[in-house]
Amino acid sequence: MSPEEWTYLVVLLISIPIGFLFKKAGPGLKRWGAAAVGLGLTLFTCGPHTLHSLITILGTWALIQAQPCSCHALALAWTFSYLLFFRALSLLGLPTPTPFTNAVQLLLTLKLVSLASEVQDLHLAQRKEMASGFSKGPTLGLLPDVPSLMETLSYSYCYVGIMTGPFFRYRTYLDWLEQPFPGAVPSLRPLLRRAWPAPLFGLLFLLPSHLFPLEAVREDAFYARPLPARLFYMIPVFFAFRMRFYVAWIAAECGCIAAGFGAYPVAAKARAGGGPTLQCPPPSSPEKAASLEYDYETIRNINCYGTDFCVRVRDGMRYWNMTVQWWLAQYIYKSAPAHSYVL
Repeated sequence: MSPEEWTYLVVLLISIPIGFLFKKAGPGLKRWGAAAVGLGLTLFTCGPHTLHSLITILGTWALIQAQPCSCHALALAWTFSYLLFFRALSLLGLPTPTPFTNAVQLLLTLKLVSLASEVQDLHLAQRKEMASGFSKGPTLGLLPDVPSLMETLSYSYCYVGIMTGPFFRYRTYLDWLEQPFPGAVPSLRPLLRRAWPAPLFGLLFLLPSHLFPLEAVREDAFYARPLPARLFYMIPVFFAFRMRFYVAWIAAECGCIAAGFGAYPVAAKARAGGGPTLQCPPPSSPEKAASLEYDYETIRNINCYGTDFCVRVRDGMRYWNMTVQWWLAQYIYKSAPAHSYVL
């Protein structure tokens, strides 16, 4: 394993006990404590390159304040334009960011585009409410108000999934902060159920990585081999690639589960990335909260069995990086000017 992979693993493992500490905390401690941990991790791994994330956040927040009715498209253009600039830093003769900065920037781009879309939905819902004589429509998934700059910063630098995902909406983040009875939400048993395959996937990553190292394909001797041998070499290399992501994403999900992040009643029928699809009233007492059955589908990022044993490519894409697949469907495909099958 490379030094970067060891750092990722340590960050993911540390997030699990930190999650248990934050689970029963109040909204203020959750918000600012989680942001402080996330910012600390970002500064430790990215150093001065943390400035890129700050510029992206400030630019998006300014667009949201200036044009709330059309901030989704503006934020999409701004964040991806800055991401293009960020990727071209070495070509421009500027200092090259660390790999960790790249990971933070990618996840931040998803979160800020989502935040802008949620603010736009809130603005449009308020306009419809005024036009209909203040008769309230459905509020599932809507924000209560436009986040302030500090609230935007706390969401952006929340340690949960800051480098590896899963992606989550600002509404999901708010629901975690305002969980009525967090002590009644199960964490340990769901965490153990989710974590048990990770050691096996770790061994399945180390073994082919040792026998079929990726570095070998960069050597001239590799291309002297027959074509069938080179094609065969792809199989264990991509197998190790999948196992590595399985371990990382399972560990990231366990960090969320430890904090009770993304927990919703099963009756809410939550979707990966999007959260609840049905209105589910919050419990009125600890006893009622404890009697509910919860799941963590909102922060589920990988279906390992479905990815490896699916029949269709479409299903494989649906089971891989599930929260980002939801983000793409919600904020790119559905908002495209032409709903082309090819697109």
